[in-house]
Amino acid sequence: MNSSDSLESFDTLIGSATRIEGRMVVNKSIRLDGTIEGSIESPLDNQATVAIGHTGLVHGDVRAHRVLVNGQVDGNIYAREKCELHETSKVKGDIHYGLLGIEHGAEILGLMVKKIENTGQIEEVTEAKDLLSQITYPFKK
Repeated sequence: MNSSDSLESFDTLIGSATRIEGRMVVNKSIRLDGTIEGSIESPLDNQATVAIGHTGLVHGDVRAHRVLVNGQVDGNIYAREKCELHETSKVKGDIHYGLLGIEHGAEILGLMVKKIENTGQIEEVTEAKDLLSQITYPFKK
C-alpha cells in the first residue's frame, strides 16, 4: 500500500493463501491479502479500517470507517470517513464515501456517491440518462 497505511495499526492480517467464505464482522482494523467470498462489515460505533492489499479480493460489500483498496472489490464500498483507491485497485461496484482519494491507474466501474457530512445520509443519485435529457445543445432549437 502506501505511506498512509503506516499510520494504521492492523489487528488482523489475512494472508494471500487464505480464502474465507461468509460474512465478516470486524471490530478492529484488518488487512486482507487473501480472498473473501462475502461481505466485510464494521459496526457504526467504531473506527476500523479495512485495507485490501495488492493480492486481496473481496466478492461482496465492504462497510467500514475507512476503506483502503490496492486489490480488487467486486461489490459496493461504504466508507463512513474515507475511501482510498490506490493505483492497482479495481472496484466493480458503487462507492459511498465521506472523503475520496484516487491514484492514477485505479479502475472503477460504478457510481461514486458522496455522503452528506452532518447526517451521514448519502446524497441522492440522479440517473445519467435523466441528466443527459436536461442538456440542451447549441445546435438544438
